[in-house]
This record gives sequence, C-alpha cells and structure tokens, in this order.
Amino acid sequence: MKEKLWLFIVKFILGSVLLFALWYFTGALERRGTYQEPGWYLMFLNQVMSFLLIKVAGLNIQYFPVPKPVLLNLIPFVSLMIITSEIKLKTRLYKLTLGLLILIGWHVVLTMAVYLLHEGYQITSQAYEKLSVPLYLFSETLPFLLWILFARNQVAGLFLRPKKPTQ
Repeated sequence: MKEKLWLFIVKFILGSVLLFALWYFTGALERRGTYQEPGWYLMFLNQVMSFLLIKVAGLNIQYFPVPKPVLLNLIPFVSLMIITSEIKLKTRLYKLTLGLLILIGWHVVLTMAVYLLHEGYQITSQAYEKLSVPLYLFSETLPFLLWILFARNQVAGLFLRPKKPTQ
C-alpha cells in the first residue's frame, strides 16, 4: 500500500510540473516576456466577467482584480484526473470536463467576489483580508475535493487498507 501511494505522489508531482510548464509556456496567465499583457485564460475570464458584470449587472467597471495565483488550481485537478488510471477513459474525460467547468465557474465567482469586496464596496484592507482568506482557502482545496468526489473508490484504494476477508 505504501509503495502504491508513493508512486501516486511521484506521478502527481511530475504530472503537475509538466502541466504547469504547459500552462506557463502557452501563456495562459501572461504572454511570455511581458507582465502587462494578459494571457489567453485571463482574456477568456475577462470576457466572461465583462459579460456578467457589465452587460448583465450593468456595473461600470474598467478593471477586474483577478486573483492570478488561485487560477493555477486547474493544474492539480487535471493532474489528479489524468493519473487516476483506474477510471475508464470515457468516464474520466466526462469527469475531467465537468470538474474544469466547475473550477472555471469558481474562478468567475471568486473574481466577482474579490471585485465586489475590494472595489465595489470599498471594504478596508483588514476586513477584505478576513473575508477573502476563506475564499482563497476553499479555492486551493477545491481541485482535491472534486477529485475525491469524482474518484472516491480509487482514492479510498490509495489511502485505506483493503478489508481482510473473514473466514
């Protein structure tokens, strides 16, 4: 059991490093070589936020304070779903897509919450930090919670000892 868990941890680390490199070198958050130009994922998120807050809600907004470090939570979820090999491919792709949609939806909710807490309501920095910390903590644990939800049998097999047959 320990060997299986250690092998899984090594696969997770290697998979996450490779996915992070892919995320970075494709310019998801920032275009390579610049720190002013947003990458493709930030532009997508900005379009969604513009639609929801400007067109639907009618707010007058020029800038969205996007919590960039939190957007990296896509990486561990994808890595975990890829290396959980006991799930059939078709089911894994479905769960991977569903999880990514949930995480992207969470990014939209989190970005709106950060904007409304900090910019929209002009909350002082101390109150903002107290209110935003639980949001960030939930954001960091969400990929692991989704993985546990989607692959609960495989997760149980990694962390729990198999039941001994009674004789």
